[in-house]
Amino acid sequence: MISLPETTNVYRQMPKELFYKYLNDKITLKKTFIDEIESIIWINTLSMETVSIQKGTQLSAIAIVEIVLKRQAINPDIIEIINRETEQFTIFIMRYEEWGQLWCRELQTLKTRTGFANHQNYFQSSWMLIDDLTLTLEGWNFDQVYESFFYQITGKSMHFQIDSNADNENEELKSLENYIKKLNIQMKNELQFSKQFEIATELKNANAKIDRIKLTALNEISQPVIAESQQESVENMRSFFPNVFLKLQDGAGTRFSYTLL
Repeated sequence: MISLPETTNVYRQMPKELFYKYLNDKITLKKTFIDEIESIIWINTLSMETVSIQKGTQLSAIAIVEIVLKRQAINPDIIEIINRETEQFTIFIMRYEEWGQLWCRELQTLKTRTGFANHQNYFQSSWMLIDDLTLTLEGWNFDQVYESFFYQITGKSMHFQIDSNADNENEELKSLENYIKKLNIQMKNELQFSKQFEIATELKNANAKIDRIKLTALNEISQPVIAESQQESVENMRSFFPNVFLKLQDGAGTRFSYTLL
């Protein structure tokens, strides 16, 4: 059983409608969200205010969120959407009837400018009775606590790495933002139309450069995926659906086929 200090308890229901703002332009995913999710409950928040653990280099809080499912499966894109609303590193408890599963995310390279990572892979434990799920609070700062949770769930180590180019990009953004402030002041005080036009052009170019920098950062973020090989996926499908003919192909072109048993 997962037993965390009572001081961390939240137990706040998160209405499903809260997440629709992320799904309005994704009709198929919104339907999946509605069909797969019964309820979402924010169970715990680990922070310096709730436990005697220090702020880490990267993390100052960790959320524990329970997702009650209508069937024993979930689309990882939905987990990513829920994670946006918590705005914290989150450990997810998937609950289906009396069964439970733990999910966590590996962030390999953190971008200090955006707070996002270059690689986001979701890992999950095996399904087991919900009371058999365990998490032990270990570590003297929140970076170590999350790394410990990740190891307990996956059996693998995870260590945060910082993008060495992020500081230079931050400085460039700050410089551009300060330049834009100066140009706006000049625009207010300038009376000549020709000068106003020159300043407006400079403002447009500076804002466009900021947009390019931010867009580059977002494009560097890979889509989250479940960290499981296709061979493993096929074997899992075979165990659940032994009488189904499967024909799959991975990214390298390797084909996997199973006929009726």
